[in-house]
Amino acid sequence: METVPLDALEGAGLRRACLFGLGGERFAVDVRQAREIVVLESLTRVPGAPALLLGVTNLRGTVLPVADARPLLALPARPVTAGTQAVVLAEGDLRAAIPIDRVLGLDWFGEPHDLGDAARRALGPLALGVLPRGDERFTLLDAHAVLDALRSGWSKGGSP
Repeated sequence: METVPLDALEGAGLRRACLFGLGGERFAVDVRQAREIVVLESLTRVPGAPALLLGVTNLRGTVLPVADARPLLALPARPVTAGTQAVVLAEGDLRAAIPIDRVLGLDWFGEPHDLGDAARRALGPLALGVLPRGDERFTLLDAHAVLDALRSGWSKGGSP
C-alpha cells in the first residue's frame, strides 16, 4: 500500500471531513473546524439560558457550552443524556459542543456538490454543499456559520 503525504492530498484540492449522523440525516464538518468528538458525561443547565444553549459541560477543566443545532437544521428535538456524543466545533476563540446521534467516520472529499433548491432554502448559509460518498450524501456544514447562528441565538436570548 502506497503512502501519500497529507499535503499532497490537500494540494490536490481534497479536504478531510468529520462525518456524523444527526436527526436521521448525514452531515460533515471540515476537520479544521471540528476539534474533537466527546462523550457528554454531565450537563449543567444554565438558568435563564436561551433554548439553543442546552447547558455547559466540563471538558478537561474548561467550561464548554453545549448547544442544540437541531432547530437551526430544521431537525426534531432530542434529549441530551449522559453518554451522548458531541462534535466540538471551533472558530477562533468560540467553541461549542454540538450533540450528535453517532459518529460515521473521517473521509477525504473534493469540492462539495450543489445543495439543491430545497436544501438551500432549509439550511441557508449553514451548509456549503453536499459531499458524496458511494451511495451516501453528506451535507457539509459551515462550522463558522453554525457557531455564528448559535451565538446570535444566545445573545438574543432565544432561537436565531
